[in-house]
Amino acid sequence: MEALDNLAVSLFDIGAVRFGRFKLHSGKSSPIYIDLRVLVSYPTVLKQVAEAYAHILSSLEFDILSAYPYAGLPLGVAASLEMNKPLIYPRKEIKTYGTGKHVEGVWKVGQRVILIEDLITSGKSIIEACSSLKTAGLRVEEAVVLIDRQQGGVETLAIQGVKVHSIMTLSHLLALLERHGRIDGRQRNEVVRALSII
Repeated sequence: MEALDNLAVSLFDIGAVRFGRFKLHSGKSSPIYIDLRVLVSYPTVLKQVAEAYAHILSSLEFDILSAYPYAGLPLGVAASLEMNKPLIYPRKEIKTYGTGKHVEGVWKVGQRVILIEDLITSGKSIIEACSSLKTAGLRVEEAVVLIDRQQGGVETLAIQGVKVHSIMTLSHLLALLERHGRIDGRQRNEVVRALSII
């Protein structure tokens, strides 16, 4: 089984990809729910994810990695360890004590950063993260996500000047899960219709 096939099956088997009726953060209903926060409890699968990130990152030019709390941060740490590359992260809440830093870690103004996120839907969280990093004087022109939900986020980020690389799209994930008998064609088609993906 190829690495991506194995990863897709593993994500399903640990409950990171579930099918049913789910209410999303946006308030919309979805027949699929992707919860990559569970990866922290499955180190073997988390390592598979880190290797998948490293595969894409190895072909890109950057000085430092960044990840956005909360879901993206464990993935950023895993990729950092896999590649032996430094990691920083913008805070979701601004510190009003101590150093009052907006970005945690060590960096230099002008360094090129690649942002690690778990998935992309609308692109809102990546835009927020990029804004914080740019305010700190860093260059952010690329991001890498595990799953692109194909809901327009990649196109939105492109307009903002950020190129998004995805390890897999939602349609690719569905195809892999169907190929390995985790879902059937009816389930796959239901998600495709509901989310209007290719």
